[in-house]
This record gives sequence, structure tokens and C-alpha cells, in this order.
Amino acid sequence: MSEMSIEIEEEKENKLLNRRELVLSVHHGLEPTPNRDQIKAKIATLTGFEKERIVVENIISEFGLDKAKVLAKLYQSKEDALRYERKYQIDRNKIKE
Repeated sequence: MSEMSIEIEEEKENKLLNRRELVLSVHHGLEPTPNRDQIKAKIATLTGFEKERIVVENIISEFGLDKAKVLAKLYQSKEDALRYERKYQIDRNKIKE
């Protein structure tokens, strides 16, 4: 069983919406593409943000490759995430109001 690793490819500070926007490269070896919860846990460990302040917008994987590109948003507070994110993203990321 191989360990999932995450590398930050791009990072942008969005002060207007109180968040950091990340483009990540996730290497998952021979395992299936990780789900949002697994990726959020790894991002939380990497950045020190709480899971409820992290929104994984997209997980884009290519057939046959052991990596995926992830678009994530790290909010300054849970309230900011609830204010600025669309309802379906809040539901997908299991952010409780």
C-alpha cells in the first residue's frame, strides 16, 4: 500500500474573499484516486488549516496515471466558506452550518 503525497503547484492569496486558492498535485501510487475527505485531511496536515475551512472544488485525474490535479480553497474562517461557496460545494465538502 503506497502513501498518498501532495505537492503544491500554485498558490494564490485572495484577500477579497478571505481565502487561499491552491492547485495541488496528488500522487496516489497504485491506490484509487483519493476522495474529498482523504484529500482534505492531507491538506489540513500540510497547511495547518482545519478541515471545515477547506473546500476541495475539483479532483481531476487522468486515466491510467497515478496522479490527480486538485483545486482547493482554504478559508480564513468557516463562516467565510459558508458565505462565499455555493450550496452544492458546501454539501460535497460536508461543511456543517
